[in-house]
Amino acid sequence: MALSAREKSALAAIARQITSEDPALARDLSEHGSGAVTAERIPSGRENWPILLIALCLAVFALTLLMSGSSGTVSHPAIR
Repeated sequence: MALSAREKSALAAIARQITSEDPALARDLSEHGSGAVTAERIPSGRENWPILLIALCLAVFALTLLMSGSSGTVSHPAIR
């Protein structure tokens, strides 16, 4: 997405003001902007399926364990 002429002008004015007020800061900032611009990729839902499958299996396993015992044989009162 490109900047408009007004946005470019505003950024140039900000850069001139920083350069006049604090040349060391302007130099440090200009050194940081010299590399390649990269964006962090957000994984899609299709890439998260192994994690979701493991979570589903664990939930089913936990429910199966809770439901399989009769109330007389379960030792913990919260599970009865």
